[in-house]
Amino acid sequence: MNSEVSRVEEDAQVAREAAEKAKGEAAWSREQALSAEEAAAKAWEEAARYKGAAAELDKEKRLVDSDLAAARSAYGGVKEALLTSEIARGAVEEDEKKAHEDLDAEQTRSRGLFDDVDRLKKMLQEKEDAILQFKGLCLV
Repeated sequence: MNSEVSRVEEDAQVAREAAEKAKGEAAWSREQALSAEEAAAKAWEEAARYKGAAAELDKEKRLVDSDLAAARSAYGGVKEALLTSEIARGAVEEDEKKAHEDLDAEQTRSRGLFDDVDRLKKMLQEKEDAILQFKGLCLV
């Protein structure tokens, strides 16, 4: 009987040790579970921050896209204005060239008229001199 009691005591001892070991493993499992819950909570917080950051970046991207569209539109306007300016400058250069040609023609005409006036003055002077000479002969 002693041996049965010893065996029961041994079994009880093994059972107590197993129970202690199970308690230790349960405590360790609880600690691991708490650590996992804390890590999950931190991950959710981080995910929320990333979601907020992603929303901010998306907002910034939309603003940049809007600015880019406005810049492209302004560039198109500037390009069109430059083209219009180039056309106008070409027209002004043509008008300027024509005006210089007209001025040269007017100056040539003016010189011709000036020469004609001088020639007519000389002819008039000669006629006046001839008339005076004739009058002088008639008086004599």
